[in-house]
Amino acid sequence: MAVRAGRLAAGNRMADLSLLDPSMKSAGRATRVRWGVMAFLCVLSFLTYYDRQCISRAQERVQGELKLSDTELGLAFGSFWLAYALFEIPGGWLCDRFGARKTLTRIVLAWSLFTGMTGAASGFATLYLYRFLFGMGEAGAYPTMARVQGGWLSPAARARAGGLLWLTARWGAAFAPLIFGAILRLFDSAGTRSALNSIGMGGVSSWRLGFIVSGVMGIIWVLAFWPFFRDEPAQHPRVNDAELDVISAGRAPASGSGSDHSLKALLQVFKSPSLWAIAGLYLCASFGWSFFMSWMPRFLRDVHKVSIENSEWQSALPLLFGGLACLLGGFGADFIVRKTGRKRLGRAILPVFGYVTAAAAMVAIRFVHSADQATILLCVTAFMFDLGQGANWASIVDIGGRHAGVATGFINMVGNMSHFIQPVIGAMVFNSLGWNALFLVYAAAFCGAASMWLFIDPTKRFYREEQQPPTQGFEVVMKR
Repeated sequence: MAVRAGRLAAGNRMADLSLLDPSMKSAGRATRVRWGVMAFLCVLSFLTYYDRQCISRAQERVQGELKLSDTELGLAFGSFWLAYALFEIPGGWLCDRFGARKTLTRIVLAWSLFTGMTGAASGFATLYLYRFLFGMGEAGAYPTMARVQGGWLSPAARARAGGLLWLTARWGAAFAPLIFGAILRLFDSAGTRSALNSIGMGGVSSWRLGFIVSGVMGIIWVLAFWPFFRDEPAQHPRVNDAELDVISAGRAPASGSGSDHSLKALLQVFKSPSLWAIAGLYLCASFGWSFFMSWMPRFLRDVHKVSIENSEWQSALPLLFGGLACLLGGFGADFIVRKTGRKRLGRAILPVFGYVTAAAAMVAIRFVHSADQATILLCVTAFMFDLGQGANWASIVDIGGRHAGVATGFINMVGNMSHFIQPVIGAMVFNSLGWNALFLVYAAAFCGAASMWLFIDPTKRFYREEQQPPTQGFEVVMKR
């Protein structure tokens, strides 16, 4: 009865609004609010990776001013990922429990605060602490985005939407050195320094001010997001019946109550072979990919004598190509599934092919002799790695169903442990065995990721469906 009352109230609000805006009365042409939602998610995805990656552009200045060793810098890089991994399941659970609107607002405000606080670090301990709190604040962002996509998009559009989401993520990382470098140059310029001197801040390092500016970006996003977004399409005043039909197309009959968010779902996560396999995939794949987020500028400096200041574009290019691959792979995965009618095969082809090719490119880096040649191979690596990202993401959303937040939180918890350990292990390997040995380790990790698709089945939910009368399901909530 509560669901019916909610639908009736939503319908009455829609009718009242349609008197003010006649175009909203027609269900013949679907509104496109769902793509506005996707636009907000894409901007958010860009910001998540921008804020994570901008420290790599400042690493030389941070390391020098705070007098950090390579191991300490690696630990500081990894502290974000440790907290991010540990708090992913709680973050996903909070989304399932309290809704995406409140959860994303909390997440972005928290991570923006601690991004800014990074600029206040006085040594290794405080840098480690602020990066850890930054990771804690951001935890749950992608599980919440998965939940939003599950509610706002039809199954047929999820791989494409996932590809677009990860394109903007990769481009956030790609443009981070360029944007943060521009911010550093702005604060280092004579005019800005003169202005800072006039207010008693002339002695503040440009990298510290750069982190404060980066934190403000997230606050601006929240101010635009909160008044626009609603947790369910049926709650949004500008979504018409035709758009609700588009969103609900192809969904399986819903089961269970949408309020079942707690311990039962969490326990079922740990019993799912498919979710463990996807978590293993991300664990292996993230180990190799995190090179781009941590040691790539250092590799170009040590091996090919390209300074960090002059390697902005070379650091960005692999991530730009990776972003394009996310988008192309998302469309490709949806196309293969439509043509073959076999979801498991269609989702597996691009990730497996991509990881194996990325591994080969990593091995080949040892045979090149210039920064340009190495950059080309790293572009190939990033492109092929990300070719399957849309398919992977859509599979998580499909397996997660109405508990996509918890499922994605579990996968990110396991997968992001690689980002925590890789900077430290990477520093140990290239300092003791050389860069070529490290690239072999990365290649082995990519092959391990490819093998995980032997155990992933995106056609089955991780939880047991308990059929309910039609008036209790998701479709009823979606349709007025």
